[in-house]
Amino acid sequence: MNIAVIAALVACLAFVAAGPHLARVLPPPATVRLLVPAALLAAAGGVFALGTVAFTWLGQAPEVARFVTWSPQRLHALNPIPPAVGIAAAALLMAAAGWTLRSLGRTIRALWVAHRTGRHLDDHRGSPVVVVDSPDLQAFTLPGISGRIVVTTGMLAALDPDGRRVLLAHEQSHRTHRHTWWTLAADLAAAVNPLLRPTAAAVRHATERWADEDAATTADRRRVAATIAQVALLRTHPPASAAVAAATGGQVPQRVQALLRPQPRIQARHVGVLAALVLAVLLGAFAVQRTGESLFEHAKQPAATWHVASAPTR
Repeated sequence: MNIAVIAALVACLAFVAAGPHLARVLPPPATVRLLVPAALLAAAGGVFALGTVAFTWLGQAPEVARFVTWSPQRLHALNPIPPAVGIAAAALLMAAAGWTLRSLGRTIRALWVAHRTGRHLDDHRGSPVVVVDSPDLQAFTLPGISGRIVVTTGMLAALDPDGRRVLLAHEQSHRTHRHTWWTLAADLAAAVNPLLRPTAAAVRHATERWADEDAATTADRRRVAATIAQVALLRTHPPASAAVAAATGGQVPQRVQALLRPQPRIQARHVGVLAALVLAVLLGAFAVQRTGESLFEHAKQPAATWHVASAPTR
């Protein structure tokens, strides 16, 4: 089982290393739609491998013999796990559980704040765009089934008609493609495995790039780049909540530079690399499952044999 676990963890680490690079070379929609499920899979695969190690180590303790169907001594003889390895795997699992619960708590709070914000906009029900009379320079998209685009009169007054059209097209892309939920899923994977945080950040940046490219279908790419830069300079206090999508998200200088170049195209070799990494993670998890199942099967206690003495004949 040790070889299978090592192979599974190496596959997960390979994805951790390649994820941010793939996010830079894949087109934004492909980055989001392909990397997020792959990141969740890599996070789950790593947890499964560590969980198998920890469970096998605990299963070798003599104290569990009364409660299990296998022999701890036989299990240890078949696959001895050093205490340091078992303790490390259990500690990492507990840490991952704590990080995940903390991330879920923050996400739930952010979604609740967004829900309360949307509830105060009931007077605008039926319209996807809500204009709030405020001098603040704000424009963002709330999560939800229908989603709401919130923009202040201060922001609209600061932009010319072309800039407003670009800004609203950007936010409409966030609303149409549910970008907030993609980024929250990537953040969940990063909570399970903090090594995936660069990939989650790359996904968040890719959602902004996706919205930029959608906005570029309504105006010249240079005009979109200029508007994005202008909005970023105007907004000194962007929304801090992870549950809203705003035009100032991601790395604005890199987004502007990308808009000054032709629209990126998907490359077969990049998809092939990602597919190979996903396949490696799946095969590693499958190998851990099969070897662990076989290990515990061979370590089962032998069934008791009952002998009935035949009665003496007379």
